[in-house]
Amino acid sequence: MSTRSALAAAGLAAVLAGCASAPPQRAPERSPPLTASSVPPAFPVPGQCERMVHLARQEWKLFGSPEVLAQPDGAARVAFADASGPTHELHAPMLSRVLVYWYGVSRSPIVGTQGELRPWSAAFVSWLARGAGYTADEFPQTVLHWDYIERFMRPRAGDAFETRDPLRHAPRVGDLVCNARDATVDAGARQSGHLPFASLRRGAYHCDLVVAVQPGEAQAIGGNVSDVVALARLRTAEDGRLLPDPKRPWAAIVARRGSACAPAPPVPARGPVPAT
Repeated sequence: MSTRSALAAAGLAAVLAGCASAPPQRAPERSPPLTASSVPPAFPVPGQCERMVHLARQEWKLFGSPEVLAQPDGAARVAFADASGPTHELHAPMLSRVLVYWYGVSRSPIVGTQGELRPWSAAFVSWLARGAGYTADEFPQTVLHWDYIERFMRPRAGDAFETRDPLRHAPRVGDLVCNARDATVDAGARQSGHLPFASLRRGAYHCDLVVAVQPGEAQAIGGNVSDVVALARLRTAEDGRLLPDPKRPWAAIVARRGSACAPAPPVPARGPVPAT
């Protein structure tokens, strides 16, 4: 072997020996992926209860802030903040909202067999729950109030709601106050102003979301009240419980469990407003 070949062979052997003794290269460490739970928000985030209340107030304002007013003859009519521009479920902008409520929680047709718009008050409540972040397992997606009244009569561990007797429970912000309707109301309920809680059964009901509470009054917003989203002022006793109402027999309160919802400012009383 020539001198040049010997030197080349020696150099190659040295390189191979160096490669054999070099430490293995470590893969660069990767940071864990960022998730919603690992990044604290840089702004205050309202809870689910607060979001339901905010949504209800938002939709009420979109309908013109109508209120249910008792009349001297005992009837209840709806009055709007602007008496020159009352809204209705069949007005194009309002119908678009009703369709959002309905098809946000149901795939059944909203138009009935006679061409009428089906009652959408339960769809409104269910849509509020979905918009606030409750899943379908946490709050039923339904167009029937009875579905969630019954669902929370036997609450599971971790449920956010529980159905309670309105004679024993004072409604709080974020609760749903429910009255019996139509054939669900018997003569006794009409006379007493409430339906016996122990005898609750499947039937026609209406529920509104309590958005504010003050001495003597709970303010609640509901859908499909005289064909709009309206606010009602419900009379309460000194301890906050709903006073019996023969025209609106109380049946149940679907009450929030756990921590209290942040208090919301009540809607100020208006002066005389023409009713429609």
